[in-house]
Amino acid sequence: MEKWIRRPAGLTALFWRYLITTGVVVILLAVLWWFGMTTMMRYGIVYPANTAASGVEAVAQALSSGELDTEEIPYFYRWALFDAGGRVRDPGNMDEKHLDYAEAALAGERGPQGMFYSQYHRLTQLPDGTTCVIQYDYSMPYGAEVLQRRLPEFQTCATVVLLASWLLAGAISTHHFAGLLRRDAALLTGATEAIAQRRLDVPITGRARVREFGATLKAMDDLRQNLAESLESQWGMEQQRRLELAALTHDLKTPLSVISGNAELLGEDALTESQRESVDAIFRSALRLQDYVAQLRTMTGSEAALSREKETVSLPALAEGWREVGQSLCGAKPAAFRCPEVPRLELAVYRGDLDRAVSNLLDNAARYTPAGGTVTLSVTADGETLTIAVEDTGPGFSAEGLARGEQAFYTSDASRPQEGHMGMGLYFAAQTAKRHGGALRLANTGLGARAELVLPIN
Repeated sequence: MEKWIRRPAGLTALFWRYLITTGVVVILLAVLWWFGMTTMMRYGIVYPANTAASGVEAVAQALSSGELDTEEIPYFYRWALFDAGGRVRDPGNMDEKHLDYAEAALAGERGPQGMFYSQYHRLTQLPDGTTCVIQYDYSMPYGAEVLQRRLPEFQTCATVVLLASWLLAGAISTHHFAGLLRRDAALLTGATEAIAQRRLDVPITGRARVREFGATLKAMDDLRQNLAESLESQWGMEQQRRLELAALTHDLKTPLSVISGNAELLGEDALTESQRESVDAIFRSALRLQDYVAQLRTMTGSEAALSREKETVSLPALAEGWREVGQSLCGAKPAAFRCPEVPRLELAVYRGDLDRAVSNLLDNAARYTPAGGTVTLSVTADGETLTIAVEDTGPGFSAEGLARGEQAFYTSDASRPQEGHMGMGLYFAAQTAKRHGGALRLANTGLGARAELVLPIN
């Protein structure tokens, strides 16, 4: 049977093979069953089903002539004796149910009695005046009386054996053909799991036995190859971008150091008020660019710019530093800066990262708030969560900005002017929040934008 399914077959062909194979096996079993029955009859192990019917007249004549005694009636008949009044004189070998059948026949009932095996009757007048009712049916008796008495009825048992063999053959055939489908389904499941687990460098092996499953398996292998090539290309592009960014950050360090150093030297000279403001603006811008370079180093892995250990610090002390940054940024706008009183508690944080993240939020708010606007820094705690929120009175976020604001280098929010913004501030703030086990949330308040760092209090 296995050799028949060597080549991939369609589902329709497989179904027909299943039906034909099962049908042929059923027919063969029926032939073998019939051959076994005829062989047993040939050797006298059992007799044909009409044995009792064909011999009943001879038995009746022998009884009526006195040549045969009732005790000599063949074992495959049932018999009972009744007197002239119809009363049972000798029940013979009949049980109560068969005696009822015999009484009905004696009373004139000519039809057969019983359900599964119809019981027929032959009434015979014996020399002593009694009536012998001989009862018989069309079942196959055993060839020996001892077998007839001790074994179940042969014909029913033979039929049960045939039906059982048919069921067993059907179950085996179904299990075999279902196994073909199960093996192909296992191949598909394994291919799906390999793709889901991103084991894309390992070819999908195995040969499907069903043509449709084989086509699906090939399509999945093609998908695996395409995904592998796509990811490899994407990885190459990421590596190239990281190298370019690493080179850019390295090249920017020198000119930024020159700008910062010269700004510091200029600040030591005697300058007019307007000149000093210009020098301070140059110095602040250089510091901001240095911060951007540090963030780029973090992203490219060119420098370990992240804080390595948490520090236990006072929240009011942290907020004081943030307040100074906010006042400095808003003072150059000019814009109003507000910072309500913060809770008095201590917490463990990556201080450098958190300072930079809050400074980025303040820088964004000050940049997008028009002159005369307001930037508000609020710090609240509810026992389990610390919320650091920065609100501005600028144009707010667009729908795209709310959805993609945390992505690195995202600067296409047309509702908020860029002014050389690199799209790194919100990205770094989001990464810092995740590192603390929290999240960055962006929203519009109706008066402007709101960005908040939600951190667990450890």
